[in-house]
Amino acid sequence: MLWYKAWLETRWRFAFLVGSILLVWLAPMWITATGVQPGVPPSKQWMGIQLGSVLLYIFTAIYLAGSGINSQTLYATTSGFHGSMLFTLSFPVSRRRLLFARAGLGAVLTCILVVIMAGYILHLRPEATSALQALFYLTRVIVCTMAIYAFSVLLACVLDEMWQFMGACFFWVAVFLLQARLEVVARLSPLRALALNCYPITAPMPWAPVVASLALTAVLAWISVVVVQRKEY
Repeated sequence: MLWYKAWLETRWRFAFLVGSILLVWLAPMWITATGVQPGVPPSKQWMGIQLGSVLLYIFTAIYLAGSGINSQTLYATTSGFHGSMLFTLSFPVSRRRLLFARAGLGAVLTCILVVIMAGYILHLRPEATSALQALFYLTRVIVCTMAIYAFSVLLACVLDEMWQFMGACFFWVAVFLLQARLEVVARLSPLRALALNCYPITAPMPWAPVVASLALTAVLAWISVVVVQRKEY
């Protein structure tokens, strides 16, 4: 029941993201086919698609993380339909289980979309990609995206839906700006690990941001549980 209700509240977000992914993937091909910018080298076309897909990794993690208890619309404004915070909190289950069901479904959907996007990037890559390189890339992409997702889940437990999304966007923009000035942030930032320009597919596994992202995900998940259990709605 919890997982099905979480799916009802997430399905349109998921459908919107699928449409956004297709738009980013098909846009370069459409521009080339219509002659607006003919003769685009495959390497440049691939760089454009991979840059758009990396941005979609981040957007997907932030957008699908609207699965915390506090991110729902109030009961009075939805006439009792799903999305009601009061209806959800009346379930005879613990808040921890409720949060795990919602955040778990969002995490699964995020991983599915990220794997599809990463696989498409590797498929379009002009150079050959070995199985080990593909495995390393998929691993760091999923791990770093989950760190972004975990932070957005925490915000979804304390902020309304609109502010949760905006707050996560502002935070990661600040991290992106700081990593250009602070060596420590640049070394550990999951955003930098997601960018193929910083860590090419042929480069070794960047263990520093991967381990930092794993630790950050665990800490943020624990904090989210504590917040949900202690917060009064």
